[in-house]
Amino acid sequence: MTRTYQSTTRLGLTALLVLACLLLAIPSRAAAPVVFTSAYTDLNTQCRYARSGAEGSDAPMICPGQGGYRLTISFSAFAADILVESRDGRFSRPIASDQAPNYAREKGRKAEWRLANGKPFAVILRTFAYRSNDLGEPDFSKKVGEKLVVKGLEGFEHIDVEVDARTTPNANARARQLADEHYAK
Repeated sequence: MTRTYQSTTRLGLTALLVLACLLLAIPSRAAAPVVFTSAYTDLNTQCRYARSGAEGSDAPMICPGQGGYRLTISFSAFAADILVESRDGRFSRPIASDQAPNYAREKGRKAEWRLANGKPFAVILRTFAYRSNDLGEPDFSKKVGEKLVVKGLEGFEHIDVEVDARTTPNANARARQLADEHYAK
C-alpha cells in the first residue's frame, strides 16, 4: 500500500509540475499597457546643413530624431520641403512641402516624436499655408493657415492625420491623442 501511495503521489506531483510549466509558458492575455511619451528635436538649434546637396541644389538641413530617424529639410528655388527618414535610408516619408525657406530658423520651431514604450512610431510637425502673390507663388510673409501634421514612421504608415492649429482648442494635445489612438490600429 505504501508503494502505491508513493507512486501515486509522485505521479500527481509530476503532473502538477508539468501543468504549472505549461501555464507559465502561455502568454498572458492582459498585455501591459503601452506607455506613450514624447521627445523633441529643436530645429532652431539641432539642425545642421549637410556638406553638399545634389548637383544644382542647395545643401539640405539634417535634424536628429529618435530611434534611428531624422528630419531632412530640402530647399528648392523658393521653398522648403520636410521629410522624415531612417538614417539607414530604408524608410522615407514626406511631411510637408512649400514651407518658408527659413522654416527651421523660425523661433520655437520643434518636431515632436511620439514614443510607445520608448520607441518612436510617429512625428508631429507644425506646418503653414501661405497667401499667394499675383504669380500664384506663396508669399511667405503672409500665413493664412496653420496645422499640426501627424505622420507615422515605418510600420505605422497608416497614421496620417492633421489638426487645424488655429481652430482646435489644445491642438498639440489633440495631435498627440490622435497619434496614440492610431498606434494600435
